[in-house]
Amino acid sequence: MVTVSAVRNAYDLKRLCGGALCVTAVSSGYAFLQRIQGVAINRAYVDLNLNPDMPGRVDSFYDNPNTFGAVLVMLLPLTLALALCGKKLYTRLAAWCVWLIGSIALVMTYSRAGYIGFALSIIIIILLLKPDLIPVLIALCVIAIPFLPSAVWTRILTIVNFSDTTTSSRFPLYQTALRVIRRLPVTGAGLGIDAVQKYVKDYNLYRGAAVFVHSHNLYLQIWLETGLFGLLILLAGLFRNIKNGLQAVRDNLTAYPARVMTCAATAGLCGVALCGMADYIWHYPRVMCIFWFVFAMTLAGVKIYKNN
Repeated sequence: MVTVSAVRNAYDLKRLCGGALCVTAVSSGYAFLQRIQGVAINRAYVDLNLNPDMPGRVDSFYDNPNTFGAVLVMLLPLTLALALCGKKLYTRLAAWCVWLIGSIALVMTYSRAGYIGFALSIIIIILLLKPDLIPVLIALCVIAIPFLPSAVWTRILTIVNFSDTTTSSRFPLYQTALRVIRRLPVTGAGLGIDAVQKYVKDYNLYRGAAVFVHSHNLYLQIWLETGLFGLLILLAGLFRNIKNGLQAVRDNLTAYPARVMTCAATAGLCGVALCGMADYIWHYPRVMCIFWFVFAMTLAGVKIYKNN
């Protein structure tokens, strides 16, 4: 509410993108430091039988590599926007460097949902701003395949490999979530993962081997906690904001900086909404704050478009 009320013009949006650039630079720089120092392999995060060459996954200071990946999916488009519409040359160069470093940090997370969300955000940005570059993007992706590190390519292939334990272990979580939903479809079990965990434990609804923490899906978890109406409110607010952002970018052909930054915020929101299909991205409150920051930037960009 404060962000949307305070933003009045494209300059204000650009300052917010500068904040996103700083967060990306610091967190990605720390991820590189982790890689240099060495990261222990956590068997809960990777199936070493299918990914024997994978090193430890960096997580910066977000405690979980998938969570760090979701943060980068949200902030990298804003950094790219500053690289495209920064007023001074050194600003654009700095933004390009941070975007490149952040993109490499995303690769080092080995987050499959992060890869897909990032790809979606880039596709949306190109479709809205330079649709004639789509064939070039496809060609570059094809050319890049032979140059990908083997660990990255193997990790990408496990997206559709259900023998991967990090993938198959989620099915008991989804089944547990559906059992709770069948019992409490309208009201949910209560706000917070603790309320859901207590309900699952009290009624012995979990059949998996690992500990039940959350449902590993944003939309299922919101349904578990707040019931059907909470889920519908989330979906209505999220997709209406995305729709308005896309419309503002499509129709606003004159105000280039505001258009680019609105496009970046909307693309980041689309990317992380897709990540929410595979992870509960709000498990850490600091990530939830970044989510609503990007949400507010999209709203602010739409407000500028409507005012103009």
